[in-house]
Amino acid sequence: MKIFNKVFDFFIVIFFLILQVVFVAQLKLYYINFDFILVAIIAITFKKNLTAAILYGFFTGLVFDLLTANIVGISALIFALDAFLLGKLQESGLKLKLVSYVLAVFMFTEINIVIINIVYYLFSYDIDFASMGLDLLLKPLFNILLIFIIFPLLRVKFTGEELIEQQHK
Repeated sequence: MKIFNKVFDFFIVIFFLILQVVFVAQLKLYYINFDFILVAIIAITFKKNLTAAILYGFFTGLVFDLLTANIVGISALIFALDAFLLGKLQESGLKLKLVSYVLAVFMFTEINIVIINIVYYLFSYDIDFASMGLDLLLKPLFNILLIFIIFPLLRVKFTGEELIEQQHK
């Protein structure tokens, strides 16, 4: 059963990767900007162990960079780092509740936007501060809406009851 869950999670992440590359580029024209990959990596981090989430984040980010012609490796680094930091937050006592999920998605979306723009600036790309500000305002809201789509698909509970049951076994 564990192998089926890993394969299922892999195909869900690949589905969201394809959706990110194909669908989100069209929505950016209307200032609607989702980050399916980030929310899926956060869901896997809450559901799985730290190593699996880091591997999913790294390989998904690497494929995403290759498909979108970004600086190769930056998304891989950021998604793996997001999974690592969220896993360490979980180990330090982050409770598995809806507020934690919303806070994690909000925080990592904001951090990713800032880091990506800093890296682009360091590599002499032009930065449009107006679109960056709009991304900082709107992208976390759209990603928080994705929680209610992606988390049930990956069978992540919205309460900490599953964790309490595992601790008492």
